[in-house]
Amino acid sequence: MTAVKYAINRIMPAKLKYRFFYAFILFVLVPLAGIQIYQFQKIENMIKYRISQLNHNQLEQIAQSFDEMKTTMIKAMLTLENDGNVLSVLQNPGQYGQAEREGMLEERFKSLQSVEHGSYMQYALNDVHNNRYRSYASEENGGPIIPDKGFDSLLNGSSSYRLLLSEAESAELWDRAPLFTLYSVVRSPNMEPIGTLRIRVDYQEWFKSVAKEMSTGQSYFIADSTGAVIARTKNGLPLQSGIVRELMAQTVDGGPAYHFDKTTNALINVRYLPSMEWYIFNQFPIDLFLGDLKEMQRQVLVTLYIMLGVFSAITLLISASVTRPLAQLQKKMSQMVKKNLNIHLPEEHYKGEVLALNQSFNRMVADIHHLVEQLKIEERQKEAIHSQMLLNQINPHFLLNTLNSIKWIAVDQKNDEIADICVALGKLLESGLNSELELIYLKDEIDLVKAYVYIQKYRYDQLFDIAYEVDPALDYALVPKLGLQTLVENAINHGFSQMESGGWIVIRAFAERKKLHMEVEDNGIGLERSKQSIIKRNRRGIGLANLRERYRLLFKNEAEVRLISLSQGTKVILSFPLLVSIPYSLEGAGHVDDSDR
Repeated sequence: MTAVKYAINRIMPAKLKYRFFYAFILFVLVPLAGIQIYQFQKIENMIKYRISQLNHNQLEQIAQSFDEMKTTMIKAMLTLENDGNVLSVLQNPGQYGQAEREGMLEERFKSLQSVEHGSYMQYALNDVHNNRYRSYASEENGGPIIPDKGFDSLLNGSSSYRLLLSEAESAELWDRAPLFTLYSVVRSPNMEPIGTLRIRVDYQEWFKSVAKEMSTGQSYFIADSTGAVIARTKNGLPLQSGIVRELMAQTVDGGPAYHFDKTTNALINVRYLPSMEWYIFNQFPIDLFLGDLKEMQRQVLVTLYIMLGVFSAITLLISASVTRPLAQLQKKMSQMVKKNLNIHLPEEHYKGEVLALNQSFNRMVADIHHLVEQLKIEERQKEAIHSQMLLNQINPHFLLNTLNSIKWIAVDQKNDEIADICVALGKLLESGLNSELELIYLKDEIDLVKAYVYIQKYRYDQLFDIAYEVDPALDYALVPKLGLQTLVENAINHGFSQMESGGWIVIRAFAERKKLHMEVEDNGIGLERSKQSIIKRNRRGIGLANLRERYRLLFKNEAEVRLISLSQGTKVILSFPLLVSIPYSLEGAGHVDDSDR
């Protein structure tokens, strides 16, 4: 993580103006360029897909035309083989003159050539009497129209005709006859051979004609099962053998497949013809439809680069308009101490956020100047208060020394009560003088309460009794100093103010759920009568209010002071976090510890 942060800091410019420029280039313009290139590629791929779909539809039409032409050949064969006049001429040629026979068959050939795809078919008939009939001008030497091996295969085979669709078939029995040649043995009604029929299709001319009708600049090819091209349109570009084999491997059960050839910038589709084991290829030059896509992409990028330059210049100008006032502000801030805050930024030449920034700076300088003056005044006041506090500390120490003198006089005169009262009052005064300690041990707090109660019992002539229910394990729990003394004082002054005897106070301390709970319960006059007494005196007590404020400052929201009115008397509960300090002399280490008690 440190290495990455170091690398970023090395790359990032130091000046804010260049950071704006850098951020604009990196987070706005570069992503925009990437989005443009991505969108262009998406459009290009979408166009290629659409063209591929169109080309595939055209190949489907050509494949359908091939199947129709194949069906037309077979229909023509069946028509001739079942035509009564044709069978009569072939079986009994002597009943007709030569011209009559040739005219009858020529008329029949013309009718067959008038149907769809028929103009590309050539018909040849021979009878067993060596009479020949052609639908075209014949240059043959008068031999049989079916080779002997092929004729024997038709006579002895399960089928009476053969349609050549591959070079292997053509070479084996048919003396390398052209593809798309149909051979058939014509039989009489009693199944005796009476002639031979050959139908040839000039499929290359037919293919060029069909492709020309569909072409919008693309080229078409026909390849056999080995990948050899057996027909093509005149303007066909050469197909790479590797692409041909790849597309042939992708084609399954006549499904569509296409490939984009980057060398020729052409989209190539293929359609498999299962009935003939041929492949029809469509080669579509993308440039003819969209122009040069790469050139279009370069033009888009050049336009984008120009926009980058313009936006970069604008960014520098805008960032300079922002950073120039900031640089001036930085300069003024560095001069603040040297000029004793006598700094003022001009406001009349700016507007908007820069004006607000200058105004805020001027207000800040004025506020700081005012605060400095206030601090000087407060510092002089603190010095005066400190001097007064030092003076005030003389009186309590004088009082303690005086109490000590009275105690020894009482001891000399053997007046133990006065001596004990002086000792108890001395403890209370000494605790009040030690202002550095805010938390003391619970046992020390109980001792202070006992000292206070001793004085009050002497004052009120044993008006009340007090009991302590404190767990000894909590002796070293830390409690706020003089907290219990305040509650005991309230119980005596308010609870027993209208009683002559029989008062009692119970002080309890226990731990529960990591909190220390201290209770002071009395059997005095209660809260309601105590409030009425306070109203009559026309002076509010401040002991409990001060106690609540002390606990809030010491323990925040974790302390609680609750007053509970009883059937006779009042109970006050103090709750705050339990902190136990283990004395060094007992445990060997001094620290404050939480307790789970």
